[in-house]
Amino acid sequence: MVKLSSKTSYYLLLLTAFVLLLPMLFLVLWSFSDQWMYPSLFPEKVALKSLNQMRLDPSFFPAVVNSFFIAIATTLISLLIAMPAAKYFSLQKLLAPRWIEVMIYLPLILPAIAIVTSTQTLFLQVHLTGTFFGIILIHTYFCLPYAMQILLESYRQLGEGYQLTAESLGAKPWTIFWSITWPLMRPGLTTAASLVFIVSFSQYLPTFFIGGGKIITLPLLLLPYANNGRFGLASMYSVVFLLCTMLGVFILKKAIGGVTYGTER
Repeated sequence: MVKLSSKTSYYLLLLTAFVLLLPMLFLVLWSFSDQWMYPSLFPEKVALKSLNQMRLDPSFFPAVVNSFFIAIATTLISLLIAMPAAKYFSLQKLLAPRWIEVMIYLPLILPAIAIVTSTQTLFLQVHLTGTFFGIILIHTYFCLPYAMQILLESYRQLGEGYQLTAESLGAKPWTIFWSITWPLMRPGLTTAASLVFIVSFSQYLPTFFIGGGKIITLPLLLLPYANNGRFGLASMYSVVFLLCTMLGVFILKKAIGGVTYGTER
């Protein structure tokens, strides 16, 4: 394995940061540009027109609140399902790991449009179309594989040793979970929660079909502007979208990893 010098690592880090931040820089420039014509490298006119238009949109603030509510609810439900399921699959001996991976990734392998349209037909019959609960359910379907895969690997690394030792010393199941399993699983839980939140926050197609136009989220506002060539407004919504996802991930990290109980990993 080739070891890089500290100077080379520093330059690689700068290059990576440049590649990551350059698109964001242009996103911000587009957000505040009033006139930007080829071949100019930078906007010829800067204005707050896009910001004011976004702020005055009556759907903007409800869309932000809806996006946060749906993403947080989807994250909590996904973790509640994924934690016991991942623990079972990590310890069972009947199914080979390859079959487990196929089961986990099946919702992502199947065509999303087919799943969404068939789900919409079912939800229409049970009156879940146009409801928050219906959207959260379909989001959970698409987000659960991400949580499952991360937590499955976390449980495999954790193993049974700590639990069996605690049981032999007379610890109760809840004490074992709160004092041993939870602290050791927090890195995996934080990663899974952050990824599920971002994926749910970004969902467009499931929200559009299952929401039935009654529930508006940020992606539903953003994409039409981008498709219609209104890049200034689309960029402004994208900046807000980015800030909201960063805030959501920060809150989840503080909520899951901010307080220490029992053993630290």
